[in-house]
Amino acid sequence: EDELRKELEDLMPGIATLQRNLEEESARNNKVMKDLKDAEDRLSAFMSEEKERERILERKREKVEKAQEARATQQLQVENKQKMADDILHKAKVSTLRTMKAQESKRRALENAENGEPEELEEEKDETEELNAIEPIRATKEPNYYEQRIARDEAKIRHERERRRLTESDPEVALEKFQRAKKDLDQKLYQIDKIDANVSSMTDDLKERKKKWKHFRSFISEMTDDNFNHILNRKDSAGEIKFNHKEKTLDLIVQKDGKDKKTKTHDVKALSGGERSYTTLALLLALGECLETPFRVMDEFDVFLDPVARRIALQTMIEVAKTFEHRQFIFITPQDLSNIKTDPKLKIFQLNPPKRSELVGGPEQQILPFSE
Repeated sequence: EDELRKELEDLMPGIATLQRNLEEESARNNKVMKDLKDAEDRLSAFMSEEKERERILERKREKVEKAQEARATQQLQVENKQKMADDILHKAKVSTLRTMKAQESKRRALENAENGEPEELEEEKDETEELNAIEPIRATKEPNYYEQRIARDEAKIRHERERRRLTESDPEVALEKFQRAKKDLDQKLYQIDKIDANVSSMTDDLKERKKKWKHFRSFISEMTDDNFNHILNRKDSAGEIKFNHKEKTLDLIVQKDGKDKKTKTHDVKALSGGERSYTTLALLLALGECLETPFRVMDEFDVFLDPVARRIALQTMIEVAKTFEHRQFIFITPQDLSNIKTDPKLKIFQLNPPKRSELVGGPEQQILPFSE
């Protein structure tokens, strides 16, 4: 027993050491197990968070896909709207160009009709540049304003359709309305054809009248020019009238000495007062030769004429007036006419001088009676 006890005592330090080692190893194992458990907990938490992140990412991915689909849809709608807007703009430009060309064609047709010229056929041209040159008119009002106008117009259309009973659904009634409308349309088309024929006939007649009028105008111009020169020849002068029908002007050319071309002048202001008055008188008489008026009145025509020019002017007017027995000439002048002899075709009426009055208002002119 002592030996066993001694051996046992000898072994006790080793056992104690082993016991301590075992305890240390157990403590390390427990720590490792705890670390493993903590790691498992963290891994579980991470996996849970990862799954949540994946779910969030998936939801965001779905939102992005929906947004992309919505964007593609909106882009397609925008493209369709833009295409419709371009088509509408193109149609508006074409309509505007057609209207402008129709107005220009009508204006040229009227000018050609007035000038008696034939109508010109227009060549077909590429309208691309003309269409691009037309700028659209930008709206200056809110969309609600145009929406309200459209609504009012649509209401008017509905009202008109109801007034004309165009909403009828009965086939027989609709057929009867169609036949009646077609009959009215045929009548209107017949009237339009007649109007077109009348317009064409009147246009041809207008061209013919324009042509005859131009010939008549040329004849009047030539006759007036000859009469003007003939009247100036009575005073040993000469003259010419230049008619510019296109510019609507009239120029007088006067040659003071009928035998000396150096005395010719194109400016009537360069003439003396008497010469200018006599030239004006010659122009009026020359124009009067071409008029068909039964009465011709000239007032104070000799105010600025010298005695010689006045005598020649009076004698000229009297001689011209006597040659037109179917007309009556009345000459009014404040000058003395005692040297003019009357005859059955020439009468002189002289007003009595005005009576002077001392009353307020000054002299008082007595008009009647007048003596011959």
